[in-house]
Amino acid sequence: MLNIITDSKEAITILEPVGALSQNDFERASKQIDPLIEKVGQLKGLIIYAESFPYWDSFSAFVKHLKFIEAHHAKVEKVAFVTNSSIVDFVEPLAKHFVKAHIKHFQFNDLDKARAWIKGEDDFLETHGLSMGLKRLDSNNFFLSFTAIGKLTHEDYERIMPIIDATLSEVKKPKVNALVDIKNFQGWEAKAAWDDLKLGIKHGLAFNKIAIYGHNKLINNLMNVSSWFMSGEIKEFSNRQEALRWLNEEEVAKA
Repeated sequence: MLNIITDSKEAITILEPVGALSQNDFERASKQIDPLIEKVGQLKGLIIYAESFPYWDSFSAFVKHLKFIEAHHAKVEKVAFVTNSSIVDFVEPLAKHFVKAHIKHFQFNDLDKARAWIKGEDDFLETHGLSMGLKRLDSNNFFLSFTAIGKLTHEDYERIMPIIDATLSEVKKPKVNALVDIKNFQGWEAKAAWDDLKLGIKHGLAFNKIAIYGHNKLINNLMNVSSWFMSGEIKEFSNRQEALRWLNEEEVAKA
């Protein structure tokens, strides 16, 4: 069965498969989509929305699916697979052979993000960067703050690493307390993850305390590895002010 939702105003069609798909499902889809394409000229987007991707009830249904895609490939700007299923690894390369549209995969809970991407309102979703503040407190002590946004790239690290290297190299035994804000962090490109690990290897002994503000399983796993090279304490916080208080405990005690 195939639920078909058409939005003529936004020129978006959502196909929601339930169970095995048949030839009749794709015939119905064509009958609903064709008039919309005739009306608006071109679909802005086609969304395939299924938590676990269904299978076809016959090989003929699979062939019918390919014909459906081939018949509409020139009239669809974007195709979003919104699913947690691993079958998307098979479907996306196959679909790219038949579809001229730009294709992107989203997790099942990210339907709104998929719609925003299709409508061209997703600039905020693609925002990424690593902002840094580095303050020297006295001859040996530093306060370092990182704010990670989106999916970090190698270029994000290239912009900040020379500053860290140059500053810490001026001190024989630097002592660094760091606040790492990962509230809006979404992960790394492969090379950027290696950059993060290299930072821990190169300057790990200089870190006294690292406060992680926010929660993200990806960075927690990497921090577990980084802790092999770091002599300092790493602690996770859900409140930014509590994280700052913990980092400043020693300074308060000295006062």
